[in-house]
Amino acid sequence: MASAIGIRIYRISVHVRGDPALVPFDDPNLSQPVQDFISAFVAGHASVVQNTEMERSWYFEQKNAGGKGSSQGYVHYGTFGFESNFIDTKTKKHNYRRQVTDIEEIPLFYEFWCPDGDDYCFAAFQSFQGRSCIGLVISNMKEAFETQNPSHFLIIKKLLPNDLKGSAYFSAPVRQLRLIKRKVSSDIAGQYFEHTEPDAIDLEFIISARRRKSLGDLNSLFNTIKSSEKSVITHAGIDFPEAIAEIRVGNRSRRVGVLGFNGDAGVIDLTDVIVRGTDGHPTFESLKKESDAILSDFHETMTGITE
Repeated sequence: MASAIGIRIYRISVHVRGDPALVPFDDPNLSQPVQDFISAFVAGHASVVQNTEMERSWYFEQKNAGGKGSSQGYVHYGTFGFESNFIDTKTKKHNYRRQVTDIEEIPLFYEFWCPDGDDYCFAAFQSFQGRSCIGLVISNMKEAFETQNPSHFLIIKKLLPNDLKGSAYFSAPVRQLRLIKRKVSSDIAGQYFEHTEPDAIDLEFIISARRRKSLGDLNSLFNTIKSSEKSVITHAGIDFPEAIAEIRVGNRSRRVGVLGFNGDAGVIDLTDVIVRGTDGHPTFESLKKESDAILSDFHETMTGITE
């Protein structure tokens, strides 16, 4: 099975401490315009940044600069601090013994986009097999900005499809809903399988609409979840804390995290729509195409909200 590729979308805005109003990006009270800060932040982190406590590293490789504050490229995300063996999958030959000081890096697509005339901008970050460096980048970015501007907050908020009423995602028909419960207890597993060890399986229900039909729109699905006292969907007497909806946007199907642990809610699954290179990673152009389309829809919706 191909490695899961997802993307998360964030909105970046600035606020005076204690005031929820948006601060203009060119406010003279800021140390520099926000677009200039973002460009400088990307350029200033082109060398490896190591977090020894978390045993993680990252740095930017900018490939496109599309105006003030707008940038596309890769965040090279690394892990280190432990040994492991690298074995050839076909021959089983031992190729290399990874050392504690070795850094295993993977390229993760990123995009910052600052639309002209707006007092907010967008950020998109890719994940690979659930691995992401979002937390490291965001925490460093906030710290750098707020050190330069002590009276202001930099807010970096993950956008969920239900945050944007009227968006293509919000009103999209749901073709399929996957309900997931991991590490199922022996009591539940025993209803389906004999001699199952405790916590031996993950349970998943798939509810699909008939051909050319839907289960309703994503908005209705979110309303159903909100009406529950717990952040779960209950089906057949079982609480499912994770859910993925397959929705139709234009002529393309997309999978969106509706509920989930570790920030999975709001993740847009790109696994089946991107093109992979010979290295097993998505090509830059295919990620750029998807990111641009998603950000364009979110921006169009937010423009309608703010006007």
